Amino acid sequence: MEKFRLFWVNTASSRPGKHGEAAKWWRETGQAFFESLPGVKSLQVFAVQFNLGRRPNQNYEFWFEFDDYAVLDKWDEDIMANPEKHGPPNRKFRELFEWGPSRFMGDWPESLID
Repeated sequence: MEKFRLFWVNTASSRPGKHGEAAKWWRETGQAFFESLPGVKSLQVFAVQFNLGRRPNQNYEFWFEFDDYAVLDKWDEDIMANPEKHGPPNRKFRELFEWGPSRFMGDWPESLID
């Protein structure tokens, strides 16, 4: 049987007046940093799809595909072991974006209709 896929979906909005700078930083630095975190299989960013964000026209959904549910624990361990790796990009993200609601999503092969 094929393994299910697990996604952690975070919403965020660029801070007022920071939309252009936020998009540029994300393309140049942010995405590569977040993709490099332990247990991240893939990362895609979309416009908000399920209206969990807060600001129209500037809302994003960050779809992290995880290896398993333990990834957030792995992140905590990595942050404690390597604060110099995490501090600058996380501070910059919070300067440019405001995190919103998040949720776990998954798909299971048995639920797919062929």
